[in-house]
Amino acid sequence: MKRVLHRYIAKELFSSFFLGLVGFTLVLITGRILQLADFLVNKGIAPFYILKLLALLLPSFLVLTIPMATLLAVLLTFNRLSSDNEITALKASGVSLYQLTPVVLVLSLMAYLAATFLSIHTLPRANHASRSLLYQIASSKAHAGVKERVFNDDFAGLVLYVDRVAPQGLKWEGVFISDSRNPAEIHTIIARDGVVLSEPNLLTVTLKLKNGSIHKLGEQPEAYQKIDFHTYDLTLDLKTGWKEKQDAEKNPSDMSLSELRQAIQTLRSKNADVKTHQVKVQGKFSIPFACLVFGIMGIPLGIQSRPARAGKSMGFAISIGILLVYYFLTNAGTSLAERGILPVEVGMWAPNAIFLGLGIYLLIKAAKESSVLLFVWLNKGIERLRKELGSLWRSGA
Repeated sequence: MKRVLHRYIAKELFSSFFLGLVGFTLVLITGRILQLADFLVNKGIAPFYILKLLALLLPSFLVLTIPMATLLAVLLTFNRLSSDNEITALKASGVSLYQLTPVVLVLSLMAYLAATFLSIHTLPRANHASRSLLYQIASSKAHAGVKERVFNDDFAGLVLYVDRVAPQGLKWEGVFISDSRNPAEIHTIIARDGVVLSEPNLLTVTLKLKNGSIHKLGEQPEAYQKIDFHTYDLTLDLKTGWKEKQDAEKNPSDMSLSELRQAIQTLRSKNADVKTHQVKVQGKFSIPFACLVFGIMGIPLGIQSRPARAGKSMGFAISIGILLVYYFLTNAGTSLAERGILPVEVGMWAPNAIFLGLGIYLLIKAAKESSVLLFVWLNKGIERLRKELGSLWRSGA
């Protein structure tokens, strides 16, 4: 009987989990999709780069949405079982609430292992690869980030201002360039028109300017020259910037666990601050651990929030509220740990400890069929609000 019961619960748990995982991931990725769509439509970036960038961004979203989906799946499943009085029937048959938890623990453990693997192995590589891909896109489409009537300093030693950018970004009007790559001789270039020619393979960008003038200012005030031109090619070599980027120290978010530990040892030898790196190390384990916390907490929450008419919307609303509180505490703990106000371990693990203790307490209360005063007030408030809204609706109709 237990095997059949566990299969029955597992079927609903896993279906709700995957539904929640897809839903939460789509919600988080929507903002990025809108940004990338602008690059695709207005900047002429190839769809291949857009899809690849989305794939590299997925691990950063999944590390967050896997715990979210775990909480939603457990809460929805036990809310439905409680609303349909199946929990009552099982207890009458001699099945305690604790006997229903193994399936939840299996789901939570699987989610924890998947999130931990992503956090330790996949996420650092994806973050580093996405930064490199963004640089390649910027190199092959140097015009993509140039905005109208904004001073752009993306190129080292250059300040670029364009009055009007064509929809595809390849043709400019009203170009102003301040070239200070050679401090001994600063150039100011003003042109009526300009065309961007990119050479991704050579990592060079050529600005073909037309109908303008070059103003040269040397070290001495009287060393001033003005040169008018019909066409002028300004070539930008990006190889140096690419090499500097490759050789530069990695961002802590891009480091693997071993790289973070090595960086901590190196910084300590220099008496430098290591709290940011320590926070990243603890975060690789504390955030995925929320899967186990939410799995335990979702059982009593699903049973206590019993209004059948609310259905899945009530479970979704409760899960959103819990997630907001949890991630608020997590962000607060991270900030306090990075600033040295709290020890790193306390700042990163306190939210898990608080919610785990609360979840165990609520689970014991639910198993003993003892009501929690907070939930009693919450359910009464929801029922009262629903009745008032219903009466207002009927009176308005």
